[in-house]
Amino acid sequence: MLKHSSEPGDKSVIEALRNATRSRHADLGSIPTMLRLFDSDYSISEYRAHLGRLLGFFEPLEYVAARAAEADGSVCPFARSSDLREDLRFMGATASEIESLERCQQLPMISPGGLRGYTYVILGSTLGAKVIVKQLRASLGPDASFRFYGDENGRSEAAWALFRSDLEENGKTEVEAICETSVGVFDAYTAWFSEPLLRIGG
Repeated sequence: MLKHSSEPGDKSVIEALRNATRSRHADLGSIPTMLRLFDSDYSISEYRAHLGRLLGFFEPLEYVAARAAEADGSVCPFARSSDLREDLRFMGATASEIESLERCQQLPMISPGGLRGYTYVILGSTLGAKVIVKQLRASLGPDASFRFYGDENGRSEAAWALFRSDLEENGKTEVEAICETSVGVFDAYTAWFSEPLLRIGG
């Protein structure tokens, strides 16, 4: 079990989160399907399969987070599945193909106190998006959609700044739950993407 004290003078919440998840972040980034995004011969069909896999993870995870938020009487935190659906539709996926995509069943429990740990992973996935999109545009051209990885007008940076402020102001009493939730989401994310991708539409 992760243990973090909230006594004055302790590390910041973001520092505790980074320490708890550093190895998980590295594990996720080293998965072949994630590294493949940066190859010059990456294809549209591979990218669609990648987006489909992302939707299969994020959508059910958002339901889990929404239930935790509802139990706490708070607003559902940051979500990404709508952007993924738009990307897939733009790239020719039909409604039935999108609905038939496999959804992840092995998801972590999220308590109301741990919701900021969920947001840390989900919102953090948007950081560095400009680098990813630059590479994908070069290899895929205008036929690809980048709402999930895109970052129009600095939205991700602004949302991240607000999250950081809230984390330090309101998360100090829930550091353990926040870190455990973040670790659980990272572990589920890595396990889900360690499986082979299935092409959409055959």
